[in-house]
Amino acid sequence: MVQCKHYADYDTVYRILKREEVSKVERLRPKRYILVLSTPLTPKRKDAIFALFSPYCHGPEDIFGREDVNNLLGRHSAVEANHIKLWLASEAMLRRFLNHGIWGDSELTLERIRQQARRYVPNPSLSRAKEILNDSHYCIIVGIPGIGKTTLAEILLIDYADRLDFQAIRIANDLSEIKAVKDPRRRQIFYYDDFLGTAKLDKLEKNEDKRIMEFLQQVAANKRWRFILTTREYILNTAKIRYESLAHPPVELTPCIVDLADYTRPIRGLILYNHIYFSDLPDPYKRALLEGKRYSKILAHPNYNPRIVEHMTQYRNAARVEPQHYFEEFIRSLENPKRIWDHAFRNDLSEGAQHVLLVLGSMPTPVLLDDLRSAFEAFYKYRRKKLGFIVGSRDFEHALRELDGNFVKTDLVGKDQVIDFHNPSVNDYVDNYLAGSPDDVGDLIRSATFFDQLRQLWSGEGGRRFTGVDKYSDAFVSALARNFDAPTCRVRPPYGLLAHAQWYKPSFEQRMQFVVEVGASLKTAAARSLVIKLSLELGRRIKARSARKEGLVSLLPTLDRRTKVSKGVFAAAKQFLTQTLDDLDDFSSVANFVEKFPDVIDDCELRRIGSEFKEFSKDYADVTERDPDVLRSVADDITGVGEKLHVDVSDFADPLTGRAEQIESERESEPEPDDSGRDWVEETSAIRDVDVMFESLLQEITERAL
Repeated sequence: MVQCKHYADYDTVYRILKREEVSKVERLRPKRYILVLSTPLTPKRKDAIFALFSPYCHGPEDIFGREDVNNLLGRHSAVEANHIKLWLASEAMLRRFLNHGIWGDSELTLERIRQQARRYVPNPSLSRAKEILNDSHYCIIVGIPGIGKTTLAEILLIDYADRLDFQAIRIANDLSEIKAVKDPRRRQIFYYDDFLGTAKLDKLEKNEDKRIMEFLQQVAANKRWRFILTTREYILNTAKIRYESLAHPPVELTPCIVDLADYTRPIRGLILYNHIYFSDLPDPYKRALLEGKRYSKILAHPNYNPRIVEHMTQYRNAARVEPQHYFEEFIRSLENPKRIWDHAFRNDLSEGAQHVLLVLGSMPTPVLLDDLRSAFEAFYKYRRKKLGFIVGSRDFEHALRELDGNFVKTDLVGKDQVIDFHNPSVNDYVDNYLAGSPDDVGDLIRSATFFDQLRQLWSGEGGRRFTGVDKYSDAFVSALARNFDAPTCRVRPPYGLLAHAQWYKPSFEQRMQFVVEVGASLKTAAARSLVIKLSLELGRRIKARSARKEGLVSLLPTLDRRTKVSKGVFAAAKQFLTQTLDDLDDFSSVANFVEKFPDVIDDCELRRIGSEFKEFSKDYADVTERDPDVLRSVADDITGVGEKLHVDVSDFADPLTGRAEQIESERESEPEPDDSGRDWVEETSAIRDVDVMFESLLQEITERAL
């Protein structure tokens, strides 16, 4: 009898073999039992498994690990040739095929940048960013909204991809997307736009901040990698306050700041000229900016902003005014940037389209189109009863067609359609609108269908919750209780052969931690009652051993230990966390518990846990990987836990780090790429006189009219 088993790690497969398979083999009593595993096996592990199945296994040679299978395939090439899944899996093309989503997204991004690059005008921030990228291998580009952070990042990306032959990889949501495609042996440049999310810092979940810092370290050490990130300066400063890993980073986080001072008059002139020249504006609109040197007032305006220039030189945005009023409209948009969206929102959009934007503002974007529809229908139904307006069965579809390409954008993740704000300025506007409209926020609270909507409304504008939450605090708590177990609508795009949108699924403990935060802030009787109710349920989950340990450790410090209920929860949690220690997550959780509550576990019990972890680390560090990142990750895992448990695991971690360094040194033969290169256009000092440039364009338009 031959049996094959596929499991991710040795500990899991050994437990299953011992608990389930041994009894089955004893009932069958085969003359010979051969076991084939996809898990790496050391001689010691083979001996342990052989002891389970002797005498049916004739010897350790009847137990095959991953290396044994690969060796056999190498000796029997005909077997590999006859099975496409075997030989295809060894080709680089399979990696690209399986990860077609991220490659396709990156290639579309590059093509879009190439189309838009003709409008780009270099400014001093380009040379600063290049210098930082060359020296550190990574560059964080910061600046105010609309200043050109994304444009600068994309010009750097296309430069490295097209001139230096780097493989460009765009990160859409989080670093997990590049796990399957990053290759330390080849030139790769990673691009992460708005890596801290919006002002709500909604992307830093599940230790994403630590993963970013770890990846920055890897990039800094790898001469073949480059990493470009963008964010707003005030968000970066807020993140440094909120997240320990960013407050005391292992690498230097000095950003490249894109400043209005970078936009000298000649540069502003070239930006405006390019946007007018390549725009779809009819000639009368172009003439309105050029005649009488009106463009000079735009170039000298203190609120000059490339995003406003881009917006106002698109005909779909200018068409609402006649050509003779176009220049004045341009100036008004500079004087009050929010009016770009405010005028359209209040005067041009239908009732349904306005409702779609308000609902989208209450959700963590991007979201599945079906989830937006569900939330919209609940909100629309509530408002129809409250306000009595007339609705149609196709209002949602009509609203999307009205908004798509301007206020919102839609995309496909596998077979799933997702929707997001068209750009951050639209998101900013909707947040600002809701901040000043507490009654709209109250209606969104009462009609909420997703737990994440309430978290989003609590985050508010720039991290400050909307005033509507405080005005309707009892309704907010009631909605929390009603939607505590409601589905999540926060999604992230996966990549792979069968790619489809996946939800982030917050655990009971994570949801409860948010409720505790709400209760501590609002201090209402309804909020306290909900916290007590959830604490009782948490106690039952702990006793049933169904609680999530990682989330539990994060939740415990937020509970008020003075209450009888919380004391019971805390005692049960301590027993739950310290008694069953089977895998790294178990040890990591109890280590974090010890760190947060150093006086709770006595020395004797701590020594027992430390001893068990040291024995666990011995096996956990027994890996045969050749990937330096994996080796360092394993070493970091056990070292981090060991430090918190006061256990020295250097005997197991140091050899892994040494192997990683040895492998990297073997790959050092490839020369570091030459990042010094041509500028995109001639130096700004050589730019022609701005007035001559615009006069030439006006003359060309005049000749066309003759």
